[in-house]
Amino acid sequence: MAKKAKPSKQNKHRTIHVSPVDSSLERIGQYLVQGDYPGVVATCERVLRSLPRHARQRAEVLAHLGTAQGLLQNFPQSYAAFTEALALDPKDAQLWYNRSMACRFTSRFGQALRDMERAIELNTSRELAEQFEEALQFSRQLAEESMRRRGPNFTLEQLIEQENHFQHGLEWMEAGEWEQAEYAFQASIAMGDCLPQPWGNLGICLLMQERYDEAQAALQRALEIDPKYALAKNNLAALPEARRAGPPRRVALNEPFKHSKLKHSITFIKE
Repeated sequence: MAKKAKPSKQNKHRTIHVSPVDSSLERIGQYLVQGDYPGVVATCERVLRSLPRHARQRAEVLAHLGTAQGLLQNFPQSYAAFTEALALDPKDAQLWYNRSMACRFTSRFGQALRDMERAIELNTSRELAEQFEEALQFSRQLAEESMRRRGPNFTLEQLIEQENHFQHGLEWMEAGEWEQAEYAFQASIAMGDCLPQPWGNLGICLLMQERYDEAQAALQRALEIDPKYALAKNNLAALPEARRAGPPRRVALNEPFKHSKLKHSITFIKE
């Protein structure tokens, strides 16, 4: 009878190697449980710098990054992370849901509705179905109210386009590209002149280009739409000093939802 081969000592003491990325993902999960969202952001950003653009784990890391940024109320950064993750994994229902939340808090109400509809199409979880449906109804209400403000024939596609113009304007402002930002806000206004924010931001862009009369007219138009609009009031009050000494070196952008009291646990889905 043939003897059974004994397992080698090498097999008995085999070491399981964990990749640095998997180790980092485990750490990220621990940070999420602990509520250490800055730790999640720092770890995710470090891992993303080392991962190839189409690496298998990149979408997962971006999803965690988007969630942590959302829970820190850094909504533009959250939107950017989820957008990049969806480019890699477009069939993940939770990614669509979470980007819809980020859209809502960056005033992309049209895209928030579209994203939530897509999340429901892809969702296979009974546990999430009710939450998704509630979010859909709220997103639909926001989008419909926005379209009504712009006129009876304003479509969802037009709303998404107009809101994108506005967001591009903010991005150009952040980069200090005042002329490009000016064009974006003008494009937004041309599609529906009903909000003070595009005019207020346009006024800043014109002020930074030392076009003071045009800036004054834009800020006054913002106040015609909303007499309580603080950004326009404050910049009109600062205009005489800008005419005398020149525009300020930099402008702080206002994020309206930055310090709002959100129920974090139901706003973004944590993996």
